[in-house]
Amino acid sequence: MLDLVFIIGMIVFAISSIFFYILKSPKNGLRSAFFISFLTLVSYVLMWQGGLTNTSNSGEPIFWSRWLFYGASCTLLMFEISKIKSIGGEKLVELLFLTVTVMFTGFLAARDLTWVKWIYFAISSVAYIMLVAQVLKSKTKEERWANPYILFGWTAFPVAFLFAPEGLGLITAAWANLAYLSLDIYTKIIFSIQLNSNS
Repeated sequence: MLDLVFIIGMIVFAISSIFFYILKSPKNGLRSAFFISFLTLVSYVLMWQGGLTNTSNSGEPIFWSRWLFYGASCTLLMFEISKIKSIGGEKLVELLFLTVTVMFTGFLAARDLTWVKWIYFAISSVAYIMLVAQVLKSKTKEERWANPYILFGWTAFPVAFLFAPEGLGLITAAWANLAYLSLDIYTKIIFSIQLNSNS
């Protein structure tokens, strides 16, 4: 089942990469949506290849490279979110820094097989709370669709982490990666389509 999840991920993000590439306008050039989809496609190819993994205490594979790719794709997503929330200047730099911090400490937590991972997870969680609090403070007309996207879509990732083999190990790698795939589709493809329809 795990290979099937990655194959579906590769197909979906290959199609979305092509779609967003074709959707580009001469005025805007290549928009973030293409790069976000393409980075996610590369991530799924690497996970399917299976080289960049750890093995949990229960013998389940942990695909820690996912979080490094999230560092890039989610920073682009936060840049797009900041634009629709009219956040710029120093505040934008702070949000991008917090996004990178969340994802990099997520990578460290996934990579570490000792109790130290929970320190990384705590740091990531604090940075995430600070990030979301700053984003939700900004009031714009788009917040009706953007705020639920951020609250549900982004918050579900650390929940999936907790249940996954890299966290408490309550579900298998196959189920965890199916959850991540569903969230990737929601936060990267559906969000980008919504963003394009509102721009």
